[in-house]
Amino acid sequence: MRKYVFVVLFTLVQTVVIGQEKQRTLLWNAGPQNAWERDFAYSPLVYRGGSTGFSFGFISASEKKIDEVYMHYARIPMENEFGAGMIGTQASIMTYTFYKASWLPSKWMIGWSNNNALSLRNFQDSQNFNPRFDFHTSFGPAIRYESVFGKNEQWRYSFQGHWQVIGFLFSASYVTSPPDAFLHEQPTFNAFLQSIRFFQPFQQQDLGMINQVFYKLTNGNEFGLGYRFNFSNLVNEQRSQRAAGHYFIQFNFQL
Repeated sequence: MRKYVFVVLFTLVQTVVIGQEKQRTLLWNAGPQNAWERDFAYSPLVYRGGSTGFSFGFISASEKKIDEVYMHYARIPMENEFGAGMIGTQASIMTYTFYKASWLPSKWMIGWSNNNALSLRNFQDSQNFNPRFDFHTSFGPAIRYESVFGKNEQWRYSFQGHWQVIGFLFSASYVTSPPDAFLHEQPTFNAFLQSIRFFQPFQQQDLGMINQVFYKLTNGNEFGLGYRFNFSNLVNEQRSQRAAGHYFIQFNFQL
């Protein structure tokens, strides 16, 4: 009898452990990135350019939940229609958390996202107006779709999108590089608090999506192609806008 009880308990423990197992993945991607930016405090003209973008990331996936972190960087020379130059540096840490919902089709997941994004702009023809910058931390809903296909299901396609609806914004003032509060004699922390503005739905916007297709190797790793798009419309004392499209080759390494 004890033998059978032991077998049952052992089976239950193994079932729980297997159910809680997570698949952990490190990823790296790189490829051409095209972008445009417009800072109305400096000029209403659009600056456009292209360069190479890079991302590193980590994914932890279980049957009911997926957590993702992406760190992205690009430094892009841009020009307006009259040939004036600007160097745009874009850096972000983007996180997603997706959950399996019983009321959704099996290939869909729903969750939330968080974007921590910095845009640094250096206008080459400006002497006392550099650098211009925006930083925002924002949160909002996200959705994900995934499908596997092929004779041995070695191909995988995924799509995910986000829309940020709340957060805060920290950016340069209308006429100087630092926010206005930093121009007065006061503690730095007080100046920082006075410079923060709320990130409000429909006034400020950050939205984007990622399309990817992967091929699974015999060792469990994957390589594939993808496209990442992001658009930001930020309003503080002035309006700034930017969009970027990143085509990339990605490698996923199973841990």
